[in-house]
Amino acid sequence: MDAIFQERYRVILENEKALTSYVAGEAIDKPQPAMWMILIPIFFVFFYFQFKRYKEGLKSFKFDFMKTRKRVLDAVHQALVYGTPVNVEELVALGNAPKEAREAYGAWIEELATFYRSLLQAEGRDYPSLLKSCYKKQSNCLIALNKLTTVERGLNKALVPDLDTQDERTLMAIASIERSCEDFRRNQANEVFSR
Repeated sequence: MDAIFQERYRVILENEKALTSYVAGEAIDKPQPAMWMILIPIFFVFFYFQFKRYKEGLKSFKFDFMKTRKRVLDAVHQALVYGTPVNVEELVALGNAPKEAREAYGAWIEELATFYRSLLQAEGRDYPSLLKSCYKKQSNCLIALNKLTTVERGLNKALVPDLDTQDERTLMAIASIERSCEDFRRNQANEVFSR
């Protein structure tokens, strides 16, 4: 049974990484070189350093974006293998969320755990077949994804007061992350259930 859960775990993790890459690509502006930069080497060097900083930011964003998701997926996988409950309080403590956001963080972890558990218990060898097996209809899938989106937005709202800067760019970045998560999931559900 563990081998089956392990394969499903791998499929779900790969999908979460695809989500992360999509969100990072939408939320982080990629510097674009101007054609004239090639003619003036010093400007091209400047662009190179901007691009290098972008790639490092992308890598850091992806790591941070995946950290809790992977931790929760690992915990759900272990819980299913050993027949134990997921310790949400432990996962919340590991996250170091600000005190004011812990309740929202816990709600997000619980919803993620529910989502992952459903997929890990579904039948299938790839992500589309897991979604279809788990939710049967597109409307059921969208309801589950909307619940996940709602708790993610609740968490983001709870975290905003603790941010160092709450300027317009920060709020736009949060909105971009939320929108791109929702778009990725909705598009994926539409594609899977239209087959």
